[in-house]
Amino acid sequence: MRHTISRLMGLMLVLALVLSGCNLVGIDPIMQLDEDLAAKVKQFSGVVASYDGGEITQADVMSNLVSQYSYMSQMYSMYGMNMTSDVLNSIEESVVQGAVEDVAIAKQIESRGLKLSDEKLAEVQTKADESYQQAYDSLYGQATGKDDVRAKQAEFDAYANGYSKEGLYALELAAANRELIEDAVKGEIAEVTDEQLQTAYDEKVASDESSYADAPGSFESAMSSSSSIVCWIPEGYRTVKHILVKPEDTVLTAFTDARSAYKSAQSALEDLQAELDALNDDDAGAEAEEAAEGEEAPEATEAPRTAEEIQADIDAAEANLATLKTDMESAASACIASVQDKLDEIYGKIEAGEDFSALIAEYGEDPGMKNEPTATRGYYVSARSTAWDQAFTDGAMSLEKVGDVTMTPVVSGSGVHIIRYESDVTPGAVALDDVREQLTEDTLKKLQDDHYSSELQSWVSALNAEYHLDAFDLN
Repeated sequence: MRHTISRLMGLMLVLALVLSGCNLVGIDPIMQLDEDLAAKVKQFSGVVASYDGGEITQADVMSNLVSQYSYMSQMYSMYGMNMTSDVLNSIEESVVQGAVEDVAIAKQIESRGLKLSDEKLAEVQTKADESYQQAYDSLYGQATGKDDVRAKQAEFDAYANGYSKEGLYALELAAANRELIEDAVKGEIAEVTDEQLQTAYDEKVASDESSYADAPGSFESAMSSSSSIVCWIPEGYRTVKHILVKPEDTVLTAFTDARSAYKSAQSALEDLQAELDALNDDDAGAEAEEAAEGEEAPEATEAPRTAEEIQADIDAAEANLATLKTDMESAASACIASVQDKLDEIYGKIEAGEDFSALIAEYGEDPGMKNEPTATRGYYVSARSTAWDQAFTDGAMSLEKVGDVTMTPVVSGSGVHIIRYESDVTPGAVALDDVREQLTEDTLKKLQDDHYSSELQSWVSALNAEYHLDAFDLN
């Protein structure tokens, strides 16, 4: 590793503002701070990259280095992890490579005769000034002593933490330059040819088939997202819409608790049955007996359960399961009863021929039925669905033909549903014309991104940059 843990701690100490020893100096603290600042400037003067016609120093990248380090520190802390010297190395490498890219971009802007507007340059200056002032004010508030000493201390601490006026301005200017050159270069790719679109479509069909054939949850999630383009649909899907009516929390919680208890008991019963089946498996017993031949007898352990003992547990579990099922069904009935008046009103309007989507808008409590794209096309449901509550899936799949509505409400963990069978869904590749507009936009963006990345790489290569990451001094 290029950095030791002590060097990593060096940057952490910088961020913790334990950089200056001036408080230990009782005479002329201003002079001491000036000396400390000069030493820090020298420390940051190491050349971390060179290129044809220039070089980049540590000071040039300190603002970005500290910014990225602070962000990564927060991310690691959120997950209870510690930063390592390897992470610091990667941050250093990233910010230096970014600085070389900034040089290449600036040269390209100049060669193309591009220029940031006076308004944009003023905005860059304002952002940099505000960032510096915010840091300075915070550091000034933490400093002690007379006003002039506090001011000098804040100036030093700001520089040591990467908050120099020049560095922050360069950071904002680089961001503005990137935006300017990206717009110019990406604008060179203005349209998608029929051949490019067909290629993108064919690739997306193959990719979606690979992604969704055995992953119904992923398909259902994609079909609920306005940003996803789906070009292949698995077998067995239909679309449904529903009106969700929510009972009081206590009533719904009683149902979900009862259902959880039933499912747990059901799982325990399955385990008992598997235990009994294994015991009664003659083949398994013969294999075990054959494997044991010629081996020493094992030490005495607790005697295995007999078939009779397991069967007795199964009988008790089945009786308990029947009771829990009754409890669950009663809790479901209570959910329906608690909103019966509203259900009767809705069913009355359905029978009178009122528009189901209008009733969703009037009564429904599921945001997914009011937000696009699901508000228009509904939810995609199949017998293999994993995105929905099983009760909802079962209710949706019980409907026989398009237009049918569950005349008996369905109770799930979300509440009480009235479900309508909206449409059949044709499996396989989606017609290109059905996704043409969105796929064209997506393909154009990808072509533009690829073009810009290729151009940027060529500009950077032309600089013949050399990296000197060992020159970083964070002690």
